[in-house]
Amino acid sequence: MGGIFCEHTKAFDCVDHDILISKMENYGVIVKGKEIFQSYIKGRYQQVLIDIKTNHNTTVSNWARIKHGAPQGSVLGPMLFLSYINDLPAVINKKSNNSFVC
Repeated sequence: MGGIFCEHTKAFDCVDHDILISKMENYGVIVKGKEIFQSYIKGRYQQVLIDIKTNHNTTVSNWARIKHGAPQGSVLGPMLFLSYINDLPAVINKKSNNSFVC
């Protein structure tokens, strides 16, 4: 019996913030709840530090705004990701023509 396996190590990075907020609204998260989630995922920035051990050099990138992704290593990250993909089975069933052959 076969199964479908997906690479998911980068899945959290693919969460579109606007789509996630829209889905949260559809699940009934409104006003204050919506504002809390928006402030949690939007307006984040990241910077990369490169420490080259061979010549004891350190390089730092410029700050960049994070446009996609659920925060990883947090308690809310997995819940936000699951909310984002919650309707995936329904979308797959709707788009599927049942002609998949292994």
